[in-house]
Amino acid sequence: MPKCSRVGLIAVLACLVATFGCGAGSSTAPAQSVLVTSPATDTVRLGDPAVQFSATLNGAATTSVTWSAGGVIGGNATVGTISAAGLYTPPASLPNPNTVTVQAVSTTDASATGQSTVTMDNPIPVVTSVDPPTIGVGTIDITISGSGFVSGAMVLFGGTAITPTSTSSTSLTASVTTTAAQVGTVVVTVQNPNPGQIVSTTSADVQVTAGQVISLAAAARFLEQSTFGPTPTLITQVQQLGFAAFLANQFSAPASTYPDPAAGVTSLLPTQQVLFTNALNNPDQLRQRVALALSEIWVTSGFTVPPQGMAPYMRLLLQDAFGNYRTNVMNDITLSPAMGRYLDMVNNDKPGTNPVTHANENYARELMQLFTLGLDQLNEDGTLKLDSGSNPIPTYNQNSVQAFARAFTGWTYPTQPGGTLTKHNPAYWLGPMEASDANHDMAAKTLLPVNGTAATLPAGQNSVTDLNGALDNIFAQTSMAPFVSKQLIQHLVTSNPSAAYVRRVATVFDDGTFSGAGATFGSGERGDLQPVIAAILLDPEARRGDDPTTANAVDGHLKEPILLITNVLRAFGAASDGVAPAGSATNMSEAPLDSPSVFNFFPPSYTVPGTNLLGPEFDLETAATTLVRANFVNSFVYGSIGSGTTVDFTTYANLATSPNATGQLLDSLNVLLLHSSLSSSARASIVTAVNAVPAGTTQNLLRAKAAIYLILSSSQYQVEH
Repeated sequence: MPKCSRVGLIAVLACLVATFGCGAGSSTAPAQSVLVTSPATDTVRLGDPAVQFSATLNGAATTSVTWSAGGVIGGNATVGTISAAGLYTPPASLPNPNTVTVQAVSTTDASATGQSTVTMDNPIPVVTSVDPPTIGVGTIDITISGSGFVSGAMVLFGGTAITPTSTSSTSLTASVTTTAAQVGTVVVTVQNPNPGQIVSTTSADVQVTAGQVISLAAAARFLEQSTFGPTPTLITQVQQLGFAAFLANQFSAPASTYPDPAAGVTSLLPTQQVLFTNALNNPDQLRQRVALALSEIWVTSGFTVPPQGMAPYMRLLLQDAFGNYRTNVMNDITLSPAMGRYLDMVNNDKPGTNPVTHANENYARELMQLFTLGLDQLNEDGTLKLDSGSNPIPTYNQNSVQAFARAFTGWTYPTQPGGTLTKHNPAYWLGPMEASDANHDMAAKTLLPVNGTAATLPAGQNSVTDLNGALDNIFAQTSMAPFVSKQLIQHLVTSNPSAAYVRRVATVFDDGTFSGAGATFGSGERGDLQPVIAAILLDPEARRGDDPTTANAVDGHLKEPILLITNVLRAFGAASDGVAPAGSATNMSEAPLDSPSVFNFFPPSYTVPGTNLLGPEFDLETAATTLVRANFVNSFVYGSIGSGTTVDFTTYANLATSPNATGQLLDSLNVLLLHSSLSSSARASIVTAVNAVPAGTTQNLLRAKAAIYLILSSSQYQVEH
């Protein structure tokens, strides 16, 4: 058989294929499915809304896919999450690298996959405010509040980039230096870095003023009276701005708050912690100081009120600290469930038909005696009004107490969400008490005379009308202004204000306006607390002693434990969770928010034994508490007051390294702690002690600590002059 040619073989094979039906009954491999995700690429910023991804399979939309992000089905907190429907939510912080692959896999054909690339940029920063809003020429720290701030963010002060000294997602602190050329408005923005470098679309204005010349000593002393303790930064701020502008900043500063404890919390400690962390860290220093004073005048206590009631009560005092004494303080506290529980106004029933029963008198009595008027009528200067026999004239009598008690009947706890008002609602702490008129005494009530004219609440009035009438009647009494003014002066400035000082402040209380230090404060409404506070702090008697040569020995007051602790910690920039300060105050017999009685930890009328001087805070001063104070200072300087509170004395150790170490160290501490009032004899004693510290690797630190301990434990420091 002849050999077949190659061409012939191919032909034969072709013929065989045709003969045996090759291809006639066979199938070809199916085309591979194609899955496409959309968008193919996307760039998002942290904080942006979620991105919707979709998929098509062989050109037709499909939802039969499984979504993953960064190789994880459903994603996670690091790379972002993606729902079963393809909704991708960026993570809270940038992943590394800042690209994430979003993938879809068909559930009907696992070989069909599609993917997209998401590039993530830093968020757009949002600026909401700057504190302080007014600054002077020089160097000062400012704090920018907002959201979306990230590590590496820059503060743009008038367009000049400044690296912050501290950064969080909602706050930046930066040290800025202004010149006379910048007097006026400076715009502050924030720039987040790459990836996606961007400047905030919102801004805040800072007013730069030429400022006043305030001495270091005067600034520190003013801050002792208006804050929870001077800090180097605030001393500079007061020097730059002057007293009035500082007050204006404080009146506009955002208010601190107290979170509500969970329902099962029985300890007051978490709320006490907040008092200290607010006082140590937050910018609304004056508001907090006034709120503390109000809490020690309008006393409630954790002895009776649970933490769930005390936290809203402290929020209320912060809210009303700069408000009107009648429309805010008197009204809001009277209707506070915490006060209602503490002094028995809540569920205070109208008298029954049995003549022996009567309305509870507790709140009515303390409202007049302790919160608004006092036991005896006062002249405008706070001195006692006397009758023709030179006897004090009582402010009220038992009949008055009973009348006010009946005026305050018919109030119960706020109605809980979803509940219905009843005669006696169950305890609930959020919101004002509510009126149950069926439980209110609607008979006529004779109150206190006003300017010699009898005052009566007519019969038939409901709970709200009677309550407002009763509060108006008390507010109309002429003793109100001097009584309130003197107590606020005692808490902020001095235990023994002169009658002239009280009269000047009481006049402002009645007028509702005050002008001083080149500024005017107030609404013109009687009882406006802003001008009252300004008048107290700017009065010549308050400022006497700003120059140590003008100091008066009877001015000032003993630092109550809370103020001693916060002054010490703030002076040295201590960080604290508030636990140790709360415990230390308790050890000094002033457990915060936990007064043993309605008369506070110390009454305003307490006289220092052996003198004729008022010294309310000295009521807590015993041999035992004096030792506790000294031990607190010793632990703070040489050890620890608690694991949650830390302090670094390096700055002052560094001052002990120069040839004139003792002089520089004491000069710095003298300004910060004693507004330059350190006596020559005390200085000499401290110099001797500091110089006696032996040489060694920690000599400078120990020298600084010796000086700090000796000043903090001294009577000169603990009695604020």
